[in-house]
Amino acid sequence: MIKIKVLTGSVRPNRFNIQPATWIYEFAGKRKDIEAELLDLQEINLPFLNEPMSASQKQYSKPYTKKWSKTIDSSDGFIFVTPEYNHSISPVLKNAVDYLYHEWNYKPISFISYGSLAGGSRAVEHWRGIAAELKMYDLREQILLPNYWDNLSKSGRYQFNERHEGAASQLLDSLIFWAKAMKKARENLHP
Repeated sequence: MIKIKVLTGSVRPNRFNIQPATWIYEFAGKRKDIEAELLDLQEINLPFLNEPMSASQKQYSKPYTKKWSKTIDSSDGFIFVTPEYNHSISPVLKNAVDYLYHEWNYKPISFISYGSLAGGSRAVEHWRGIAAELKMYDLREQILLPNYWDNLSKSGRYQFNERHEGAASQLLDSLIFWAKAMKKARENLHP
């Protein structure tokens, strides 16, 4: 079974981030070809990176880092749900990523982003460079939610529609295809 992890990219009070993260997690959960897990960084609550050794050494000293390593290592692919802060990425998601190195390698990643008019696209562009450094395969398929506040109900819930569901299906199809291919390739790296 292909294991996909959905990572939240914000821990701010009253965050919008949890809505698209929960939506894609539940949408993925309807499929029979993957096992999805929502990793809420607010609940995981990693402190600011404080490992004495570089993540590339994989010599973790903190119990939460070791737990985080096992969680990420068990995954075959990722969906990052990322806000755009000042034309870039959120610090909490970058911090969570920087704790590890090898655990991200040779796995596909896609994005759901949100923000103002650009819909978080500038954050995703920054993530693509980071993904390359981590030997990840970033997919073209992504979901952008521009001016997301214009699509909130009176109760503050985002109104996902058929267009979003179509984009989510394409994103998951591509993510699963590459996760399967890269899982087999990773087996050749570490026989």
